[in-house]
Amino acid sequence: MISGLINKAVDAQFRKDPGGRLVFLPFGPRKQAYFVDSKADEEKIRAFVKMYRSIAMLISLLTYPSIYVPALILDNAGLTPRQHRLTIILAVSLFFWFVLIAIAVLLWAAYKAAVPGLTASLPEVGPDLKGQLTDLSPRSRRPAMVFLLAGIALLAVGVLVATRYAPGRPCPPNTMPTSR
Repeated sequence: MISGLINKAVDAQFRKDPGGRLVFLPFGPRKQAYFVDSKADEEKIRAFVKMYRSIAMLISLLTYPSIYVPALILDNAGLTPRQHRLTIILAVSLFFWFVLIAIAVLLWAAYKAAVPGLTASLPEVGPDLKGQLTDLSPRSRRPAMVFLLAGIALLAVGVLVATRYAPGRPCPPNTMPTSR
């Protein structure tokens, strides 16, 4: 399933021109585009983009646990008072998050630096042809909508459970004098 998502992300960076030639879009449809004429160049570019997309997805998948797991561990460590515990949890979680963001930025910089070397021998697509490019395979929005609706449903159930079964605390008595 994950390799299928990565393959679709890689395919999204390739299009066909009206003549049937393969076109590589390294930075999206509004930036430079290059004709890929040989199968060897196509395989080399696909392997590079797949490696980049795989690492980027791994970083994305590690972001949530890097914030949640330290919070879970430190919350049960028994540190007192509560404000210190929350401050430490926030600091540790943000540290891991910033490390992952720094890795993602370095990965993007490496991708941007490597693309000119990959495309140096490829002819550039003219601006007149960019508007005529077509997708390699038709995209289906159905899986994205299913994941979005499932996420919203899980969020709604989580909020319902959290509010329904939260331990109730009595409200402090009103100590303000009232004027009549």
